[in-house]
Amino acid sequence: MEVKTIPSSVWKFLWQYLSRQRVLFFSIMFTLILGEFLIRLSLYYASQIVEVISGSEANEVKLHTAILFAIWASLALLAKSLVQNGTIFIEAKVMPNCVVMVSKDLFSYVHQHSTAFFAEEMAGNISGKVKTIIDSIYPVFYNLLWGFFSPLTAMMLTFFFIFNINISLSFILLGLNVLLIYAVYRLSKSMIPVSEKRAKTMSEANGVLVDSITNAGIVKNFSSYHFERRYYFKYMKIAATADRAETKKFGIIFMWQNLLRSILQVLFYVLPVWYWYIGKINVADFVLIQSLIAILNNTFSMLSMNFMQFFKLYGSMRDGLALLSTPCDVTDIKNAKTIKVTKGEVSFNHVYYHYKKAHSLFENFNFKIAPKEKVGLVGHSGSGKSTLVKLLSRYYDIQGGTIEIDNQNIAEVKQNDLRRQIALIPQDPSLFNRSILENIRYGNPQATDEEIYEAARKANIHDFIMKLPNGYSTKVGERGVMISGGERQRIAIARAILKNAPILILDEATSALDSESEKFIQESLKELMKEKTVIAIAHRLSTLKEMNRIVVLDSGKIVETGKHSDLLDKKGKYYEFYKMQSSGFLE
Repeated sequence: MEVKTIPSSVWKFLWQYLSRQRVLFFSIMFTLILGEFLIRLSLYYASQIVEVISGSEANEVKLHTAILFAIWASLALLAKSLVQNGTIFIEAKVMPNCVVMVSKDLFSYVHQHSTAFFAEEMAGNISGKVKTIIDSIYPVFYNLLWGFFSPLTAMMLTFFFIFNINISLSFILLGLNVLLIYAVYRLSKSMIPVSEKRAKTMSEANGVLVDSITNAGIVKNFSSYHFERRYYFKYMKIAATADRAETKKFGIIFMWQNLLRSILQVLFYVLPVWYWYIGKINVADFVLIQSLIAILNNTFSMLSMNFMQFFKLYGSMRDGLALLSTPCDVTDIKNAKTIKVTKGEVSFNHVYYHYKKAHSLFENFNFKIAPKEKVGLVGHSGSGKSTLVKLLSRYYDIQGGTIEIDNQNIAEVKQNDLRRQIALIPQDPSLFNRSILENIRYGNPQATDEEIYEAARKANIHDFIMKLPNGYSTKVGERGVMISGGERQRIAIARAILKNAPILILDEATSALDSESEKFIQESLKELMKEKTVIAIAHRLSTLKEMNRIVVLDSGKIVETGKHSDLLDKKGKYYEFYKMQSSGFLE
């Protein structure tokens, strides 16, 4: 199921996942409250024991009474242990579910973004922010539950028990507790901007690191290790500065929180003594109040640390969500249809397109491709060839007009269904760092091994694969670097054969290959192009001789169209391109 939106608000984001398990989540809160109540109930019975044994001489009645209170106190503690075990058990069920849901949704939503999003953001930066959010889910939940909710519960239950002893004392202590929590909250909240900045700078440094490692071959080729190290260290110095600022802020806040907590703790202990002195409470009440305050102080000592830790995580999550919650600029309309391609006719009707704030590329552009027609696209760099096929695959949305396949507007159909009807073989195909079998099967996940072998035979790659030590189980390395460009191209063709889409796009599929590899590829492509609508972009014009039609583009306009021989006879733009290549200028 596709994710429609990712909230930019941390609170909304968290609630989106906790609400899906609200029964379990509120069960945790209930067991936590019950556990805190049972702790204080055991203290109440313990104070009653003090009341019994602090009076006149011991006797059997007092002994039996004290034993009875001791039993009740023990049962309360036993029940508390069972309840806490239940809390941990439920928590162990809720949190892994939340982490899985967050991981799935972030993965799905990131992949719904257009190619423009990935062109503008470094992969390491995106993956770093996804990882930060996923890694933050459990500690954020822990801090919310045990860092916020538990101290608040402890405070309210302490107020309840002291209220039953002395009303005025309970409200004084409640007021002091509220002041302490508010002060801790205000101090801790100032962690957000510094934590956000630290997360941002660390993410940028991680993006530079991943970018450098991904292009390790270029680094070695240009002997640029020292340059890359300086470049990476520059970002790491910025990140380290932000990290030091966060650590310093953390220390200052913690110091102030400790000071405030110490002052209030003195008041917490002195006030009950005064109330005992003026006869407002008895010994048992004094013991219970002191026990309750001791536990509360211990809880509040954790509160300071948990508050700061939470807002530190909050800042990191907010930084990540600021990028990851960016609305997708290419989306399916409501009730998008499933496209049905029977003929493979393609038409661009009065299309207007410009990339963001750039000048317009296509204005009132019209272009039709007949079913199963083979069309070659030719033109200078920037003439619109690659953009045209990207618009057909709806990697970008047009600003006006329509693009249709078999009279179906591609803006009104599901993107995934649309792209299943189109197979693309780029100039430099990317392969996953997985086995050859898995890379070819990517064209059709349901394909059998035998179907994969047959596709490889048609792509003239089967014999090469069988000569490898591990055959089809051989891993190809990052982006397929462990095999040659020609072999990567033939694997990509096998993948496209297996996909068997009615529309085929060849984007410079042979321009980067040597003559021998090109010969193999051309033979494979002939097999692939059978009974398909083909759009081929090529700088090597010799590869377009077999096309039914060649279209010459210039600045987003069609300036020539015809067969290879006819265009040469016209001696126009196409002739100029061909003459330049024949002279060796474009080779």
